Amino acid sequence: MSIESEATATAGTGDERLATFWVPMQQKSLLVPQVAIAEVVAKATLQAVPDAPVWLLGRLDWRGQSLPVLSYEAANGQTQAPDSPGVRLAIFNTLSDGAALPFWALRIQGIPRLLRLSDAEVREDSLARCTRAERLAVITQLGKASIPDLDYLESLAASIGITSAERAD
Repeated sequence: MSIESEATATAGTGDERLATFWVPMQQKSLLVPQVAIAEVVAKATLQAVPDAPVWLLGRLDWRGQSLPVLSYEAANGQTQAPDSPGVRLAIFNTLSDGAALPFWALRIQGIPRLLRLSDAEVREDSLARCTRAERLAVITQLGKASIPDLDYLESLAASIGITSAERAD
């Protein structure tokens, strides 16, 4: 599967060179369509969510909205290492049709890098085994990365019952 077809399915674009973000994570980097990320903010104090699943780090007050903040590593059943000094929160646009939750957040380990990639510059990593929150493992000019399953991550965020209308305390 090509990055173009993967991004088209996720973001609805068919450009020959796709604008993507290379997002640093704890164990690997993610490759996501540029339209998926609304903003990157500094790490903030999160509001705890009682009896939260391990992948839910808490809630973030962002522009008057209470957003769920997910751990990509925990969503994949991986052990979380200590945060890097450059830890940030990426605010993701919900890309699913009819979603009640327009935004959610993901803890990342630095500042995403904007790349414009063509199909020829991305190839599937056939030796990698994808985890639950990954659609495809790829190799690019910057190295190995994963294309996340944004539908799955969005469903996790939506499953906790925090909506965009809910105001932070």
